[in-house]
Amino acid sequence: MENADATTTTGSSPFHLAGAFAPVREERTDLDLEVLGEIPADLRGTYVRNGPNPRTGWSPAWFAAEGMLHGVRLEGGRARWYRNRWIAGVYANTSVIRHAGRMLALVEAMPPVEVTGDLETVGVFDFGGALGGPMTAHPKICPRTGELLFFSQGHSRPHLTYYRADAAGRVVHRAPIDVPAMTFMHDFAITERYVLFYVLPVLFDVRSAVPLRWDDDFPARVGVLPRDGGNEDMRWFDVAPCTISHTVNAFEDGNTIVLDAVRAPRIMAPHALHRFTFDLASGRAAESELDPRFLDFPRVHPAVVGARHRRAYTTELCDFRPDGGFSRTIARRLDLETGAAIAHDFGDGAMPGECAVAPRPGSAAEDDAWVMLFVHRRDGSATELVILDAARFASPPVARVRLPCRVPFGLHGEWLPDAEA
Repeated sequence: MENADATTTTGSSPFHLAGAFAPVREERTDLDLEVLGEIPADLRGTYVRNGPNPRTGWSPAWFAAEGMLHGVRLEGGRARWYRNRWIAGVYANTSVIRHAGRMLALVEAMPPVEVTGDLETVGVFDFGGALGGPMTAHPKICPRTGELLFFSQGHSRPHLTYYRADAAGRVVHRAPIDVPAMTFMHDFAITERYVLFYVLPVLFDVRSAVPLRWDDDFPARVGVLPRDGGNEDMRWFDVAPCTISHTVNAFEDGNTIVLDAVRAPRIMAPHALHRFTFDLASGRAAESELDPRFLDFPRVHPAVVGARHRRAYTTELCDFRPDGGFSRTIARRLDLETGAAIAHDFGDGAMPGECAVAPRPGSAAEDDAWVMLFVHRRDGSATELVILDAARFASPPVARVRLPCRVPFGLHGEWLPDAEA
């Protein structure tokens, strides 16, 4: 068995407390930010990024800290404000999503926390009592139905529960799924008719100070479930032992389901982008490598979630270490049909974070969009919000919003357009 310990130090401090990762110690609001270039007029909304930020300035591991939201408001070609706010009450430190008019901060170990458009905490949100436990930090919004699909995990059987909420935010389907243990299932996938769950040999061990362990005897499987199905409808496919950090996307191709995801052979090992296929007729699974680089935080155009995709926008971690740290990143746009990978060079000392895809209004073309991301500095100096043209990914930025402060390198962000945009 193999344990995952994220508290290893590099030099005098853990990586997550130094340089680009170091937490900030104050909440602030700054108005009318400096812009280099021109913010597209059709961008009206707020870019919001979540991530751990310990109030005391110290935490034992990157993920074990209070969450802080960082937001930049874009409107009328201007960057109206920057705000950062701690999320009160629980450690909702991983991602943010908006559905049915509610903005939710998420972490997979706890229920969602509702926040306002100004990033102030409202409180825990449990879907009117329908959610009986924690919620994944990576729910999926179906672009065709407006539904929110998500899951919850627990230490007691059945360990996994699948939920589906309608476009108005009401839970309309709940299905307990019996699996043999609580595994590290950070993400999942949807297609037009199915949901996919990753039950892999990384187990939670509540009796140990180290919460995750690798179990060579635990079977690696991917479950395929109809969107309105229950435990009796689950189809299980055996895959090679691995762990999956994040999903790119999944889609149906006749009787075959295609899943692109970031895969590693063990805990804390370098990832690579893999394609899995699940033949619903034969019950067989296959797997191939799409890109050997250590890529993570993959994103696709919101209109193709659950449908056939070609493009993926990712972050390459160039110097990943056994302690989970890294200090050099590259933003890349992938063509998953040709294998081409275009990089955007932000210059020496820059650390681009996760890409968020902001579609042009009314567009469903995968490159007819803007790509937004925070670009950090290795030395911990001020951060910029950068806007790229997705179709001209390597070209100079369309706009750079200079923030008045540093934003720590964090986790997941979203472009949240105004309803009328």
